[in-house]
Order: sequence, then structure tokens, then C-alpha cells
Amino acid sequence: MDTGTIKLLVAIVLFSVPVLVCAETLPKREIAGRRLTRPQAQAAGAVIGLVLGIGFLLATG
Repeated sequence: MDTGTIKLLVAIVLFSVPVLVCAETLPKREIAGRRLTRPQAQAAGAVIGLVLGIGFLLATG
């Protein structure tokens, strides 16, 4: 496999994992006096994953 392909697969994993984790953990907790719904938790995880995935791609060139 090409190094670019491996970097892309790692970025996809870095994006997906926070979405899955936040979707399972955040709806059960109260944050800032508010309970998040599952879609809101997934959106929060997507933002975190986007930062991680793009940060990884920018850091590795």
C-alpha cells in the first residue's frame, strides 16, 4: 500500500472513533446543565474527529 493510502485510512479512523465514542457516552451525561441527544452527541464527536483527522493530515504532510 502507498503511504498516502495509509495516511488516509488513519485519518478516517481518527475521524470515526470520536463519533462512535461520543454517540455512546455523551447522551447519558449532563453537560453544562443540559442533556445532549444522540444526534447532538454525534455532531460533537464529528467536530472532534474532524479536528483530529485534518490535524493528522496536516502534521504528516
